[in-house]
Amino acid sequence: MPRRPIDRQMRSQLVRPVLALVASRGGDVDALVTRFGLPPDARTAPEVVLPLREFRAFLDAAELAAGDPFLGLTIAATLPRGTYGVLEFASRTAPTVREAMARVVRYMGLLNEIVGVSLREEGGEGVVEQFVDGEPACLGRHANEFFLAFMLASSRAMAGADIRASRVYFAHPAPEDTSPLARVFGTRSLAFDKGRNGMALPSSTLDLPLVTSDPPLHSLLDQQAAAALGERAPTSRFVGTVERHVKAQLSGKEPSIADVASALRMSARTLQRRLAAEGVRWNDLVDGARRELALRYVEAGDRAVGEIAYLLGYAELSPFIRAFKRWTGTTPTAMRGARPSPTGPARQRHG
Repeated sequence: MPRRPIDRQMRSQLVRPVLALVASRGGDVDALVTRFGLPPDARTAPEVVLPLREFRAFLDAAELAAGDPFLGLTIAATLPRGTYGVLEFASRTAPTVREAMARVVRYMGLLNEIVGVSLREEGGEGVVEQFVDGEPACLGRHANEFFLAFMLASSRAMAGADIRASRVYFAHPAPEDTSPLARVFGTRSLAFDKGRNGMALPSSTLDLPLVTSDPPLHSLLDQQAAAALGERAPTSRFVGTVERHVKAQLSGKEPSIADVASALRMSARTLQRRLAAEGVRWNDLVDGARRELALRYVEAGDRAVGEIAYLLGYAELSPFIRAFKRWTGTTPTAMRGARPSPTGPARQRHG
């Protein structure tokens, strides 16, 4: 029997600008707020929490209310500056397009716990991807298109260059008319139903310096974003308790759900069911715990990379390096090299 999908909760910063667009087009904002049970302050709140399935349905309804079949592209082009707070400004003040995208990868947890972003380089191009584990449709068509269009528009504005994607792919099925997507991304190489969203750019594009770069401010914002990410409260006391047990088990071995359940005096099945009720998956929780500790250890700078891998439960170094690049868009060594040195200026390196 197929598993019933979990109604996962998510935080979104798009509700406010979407409602503003609907209002500007003469749509019925009150009807949307009532239909989806949005909070009374949804028109002004920086973020709104709602189930993922409701979020997708909300954007589909907003498309009809605004009369805009490419709602995501419109929002990407008009999103107010500062919507994404410290993550946004840490990216804007970075030295290059590559480093700006790496900040989105590294600090996405400040915006949303269920959405993952990665950046990899291969074959002379860089590929930025967005995904939601266990959700082949990702965030739904309009949010999927928004994310990649916003990443491209931001890169163009920050670099002051006409950046075009080499190819683009989406988690959702193709709309009837794909020509607006081709115009926005500057390519006809579009693919759909891929289970995640991705955009490829030439590696030379990632090397482009940003006209918005501000090294001193960037260093300060980077520290603030890292601290905020480490201080984010768990979704509930129960999840926080499970997370603490996972961290305690990490040293030298893969965490075991059976062992954690036993420590909490419950069965593994009960533990999984209670996590599911919180919209949390075991693998995601372990991955998040490893990510938090990895950043803490690397930034402290007093442990070798091999020792950090061991402390996070990796039997070999290479899986840890791959995971760290997925979390942050760079390597542990490169991240340390980019930090200000107490004895001299930082060296900018990319790993």
